[in-house]
Amino acid sequence: MHINKKSPIPVYYQLKNILLKKIQDEEYRAGELIPSERDLGESLGISRMTVRQALSQLVAEGVLYREKGKGTFVSKGKIQQRNIMSFSETVRKKGLVPSARILSFQKHTELYDIKDILGLRRDDGIYAIKRLRLANERPVAIEEVFMPEIYFPRLDKFDLNTSLYKLIKEEYSYAISFIDNNIEASKPSAEEKELLSIALTSPVLRVTGINYTEEGSRLFYERAVYCGDQYNYNVRIYMSKEI
Repeated sequence: MHINKKSPIPVYYQLKNILLKKIQDEEYRAGELIPSERDLGESLGISRMTVRQALSQLVAEGVLYREKGKGTFVSKGKIQQRNIMSFSETVRKKGLVPSARILSFQKHTELYDIKDILGLRRDDGIYAIKRLRLANERPVAIEEVFMPEIYFPRLDKFDLNTSLYKLIKEEYSYAISFIDNNIEASKPSAEEKELLSIALTSPVLRVTGINYTEEGSRLFYERAVYCGDQYNYNVRIYMSKEI
């Protein structure tokens, strides 16, 4: 690696391009730990602040990711969601291992705003599941799922650390036909920052969705926060025939 300090190109940008080339040439492979800020700075004769600037840009672009107490790693590419598929299926298709950690699980008789979304009666019970979703043990998303008791009786008897889509299909015999999703770019809250091990300035995707059956029944409602540098939603938009 060589930095030309006499070049009009900023030093941090030179380093960024050097690292990109090493990744493209697979000198630094996906999932691999790259040299520390200190090691890079000392080997190139530049400040750690300059190194940090280059690394931060690559993290923001999803090329690298940081793990607290471990260092900076080469990303394996974003997990891409194109169609109706469980988180577990999506992650497995990337060659990663999905897992979940339950943060909370409660049965509510209130949550009237959620009941209104799902068209439930005021006295209907509703299960609220909050989970941290991981890929290769790395936090990727926080999801909250709201499941009506009338559709999912005795939900508390099942293992909720696995795929809910699989549970819904195999134990309750429901098939999800389509989802009305709303996607919004945002910044994480303090709690989300800690759970996802990201910076407060890191981008996140906030996704809410109503899951429908073929008959048009609103089966359950979910909302999730995804790491913006790790997750990608692919959306196809059609031109209106009226234009």
